[in-house]
Amino acid sequence: MIITEAIEKNKKICLIAYSVSEHIEKKLHKIIEIVLERYNHAKMVPPIYTCVKELLVNAVKANFKNIYFEDHKPQNAAVQSIEYTLALKLFKLEMSRENAGYLEELARKWNIQVKIYLWVANETFFIKVVNPAEMTAQEMKKVQQKLADAASCEDIAEYFLKVDDDSEKEGAGLGLVMISMMLKSLNLSSTNLAIEAHPHETVATLIIPLNVRYSIIE
Repeated sequence: MIITEAIEKNKKICLIAYSVSEHIEKKLHKIIEIVLERYNHAKMVPPIYTCVKELLVNAVKANFKNIYFEDHKPQNAAVQSIEYTLALKLFKLEMSRENAGYLEELARKWNIQVKIYLWVANETFFIKVVNPAEMTAQEMKKVQQKLADAASCEDIAEYFLKVDDDSEKEGAGLGLVMISMMLKSLNLSSTNLAIEAHPHETVATLIIPLNVRYSIIE
């Protein structure tokens, strides 16, 4: 099996996704499973897979939003805010329907893809999710604030009690909060998740040490 051989030789594996398809989910889960079981961390598979899938969902959604908003760029600054808000609502409605498949078709046509890199080095499991949707300074600020708020809370219930979340508006959503809480439950810190904005791309990196023992509540 090519994947198994690549993992045994500590080679970097790259998955390419245009959507969160069943095929990609299965491949992603299998790779994470093989790596973690190899280091006697089988119980880590569900939480780590959930975190990575959430990063993939965010990346695909960002690509879809960029495709959708190509047709919603008002020329008049005076109406920009109103049109953008309306377009955002329409985009969310579109994403809630089966015809979101049309956005996947455009992503394939224009080769707008998410790349997921997985590799092991120095007994550390690295997972990097890269998409060509560049975050604005305002979006990056929201992401950093959300991660900081999550780090200050013990669980998701405390987060909702303490934080005035604006996930119904444009923002990073609760996915990053969930990932942060899940990592915290594994005794991993905010340093194990990095979100970086680069020219023409956004990179999310998950770093999982493999030479430690994890306590997982079942």
